[in-house]
Amino acid sequence: MPEADILIADDNSPDGTGRLADGLADADDHVHVMHRPAKQGLGATYVAGFRWGLERGYGVLVEHDADGSHQPEQLPSMLQALRTADMVKGSRWVKGGSVVNWPWHRKLLSQGGSLYSRIMLGVPVRDVTGGFTAFRAETLRGIGLDGIESAGYAFQVDLTRRAVAKGQRVVEVPIEFVERVRGDSKMSGNIVTEAMLLTTRWGVRHRTHQVKNYLGFARDHAATLAGEVSEKVGPEVQKYGAQATRFAGEVAGKTKEVAGEVSDTVVTEAQRLTREVSKLAADTADKLGPEVEKYAAHASRAVAELSEWIRVEVARARAHSDDRQDVTK
Repeated sequence: MPEADILIADDNSPDGTGRLADGLADADDHVHVMHRPAKQGLGATYVAGFRWGLERGYGVLVEHDADGSHQPEQLPSMLQALRTADMVKGSRWVKGGSVVNWPWHRKLLSQGGSLYSRIMLGVPVRDVTGGFTAFRAETLRGIGLDGIESAGYAFQVDLTRRAVAKGQRVVEVPIEFVERVRGDSKMSGNIVTEAMLLTTRWGVRHRTHQVKNYLGFARDHAATLAGEVSEKVGPEVQKYGAQATRFAGEVAGKTKEVAGEVSDTVVTEAQRLTREVSKLAADTADKLGPEVEKYAAHASRAVAELSEWIRVEVARARAHSDDRQDVTK
C-alpha cells in the first residue's frame, strides 16, 4: 500500500532501533519516528501513536507489530472490511485464521485468554487479545483514549471491550500469524497477571451493570404492567363495587317494608357478588402476578366485608320486624 504512512514508535530502545528508524525516515517521506524517553508499556506507546495520528488528521489508523508476525500483505483485506465496520481485528481464531511456529502452550494461553475475556466481558470477538487491528479515526475518538487503564497486552482487550460497549461494529478478518524469527517475545508472567486481573475487574463491573439494568427494566416493566392491569381490572372491580353499593341501598330502603322477603334475596345476591369478585381476583392473579393479586384480593376483601355488613343489617332488620309483630299481637 504505497499511499500509507508508517509511524515507528521507539521507547529509547538500547539496541539502536531509534537510529535505524531515523535512517528509514530520512530516506522515505512515508516513514515517521516517534521517540519516547523510556519504556512505559505497550498500551501507553500505542495510545501515544494514536494521538500522533489523530492530531495529524489521519482517517484510518492500524496497530501493526514490526517483528514480522503481522504480515503487511494481509492489510488490504482488513481495510476493505473497514469500509463497513468501525474496527477490524486480524484474527487468528476465526475460520481461515492460523498461527505458525507457536508451541502448544502459547496457543493455549492466547485462546484461553480470549475465551475468558469473551465470557467475562460479553464481547462477540474470538481473538480479543490480537494486536493487528485497524480503526477508523472516529472510533478511537469515541473509545476515549484518556480512560485507557492497561499498560501491557490487556490493552488489546481494553480497546475491544470499549468499542463494543460504545455500540461500534467490530469485525474479524482471518490472518496468518507468524512467530518472530529474531528477538524474544515480550510476553511474561507479569503481563499475563495484569491482563487477568484487569479483565476480571472489568468483567465484574460489566456483569454488575448488566444486573442493575435487568433489575431496572424489571422494575419499570412491572410499573407499566401494573398501570395496564389497573386500567383493565379497575373498571371491573369498580363495576362490582357499584353493584354492591346499589344492592346495599336497595336493602336499606326495602328492609323497612318487607325485611323478611327482601333479606333472602339480598343475601343471596351479595353472596353471588362475592363469588364473582373472588373469581375475578383468582383469574387476575393467575394471569398478571403477585402485585395484581394483592390489588384484586383487596377488592375481593372489600366486597366480602360489604356482603357481611349487608347480612348483619338484614338480620337486624328482620329481628326488628319480628319485635314489631310481637308488640302488635
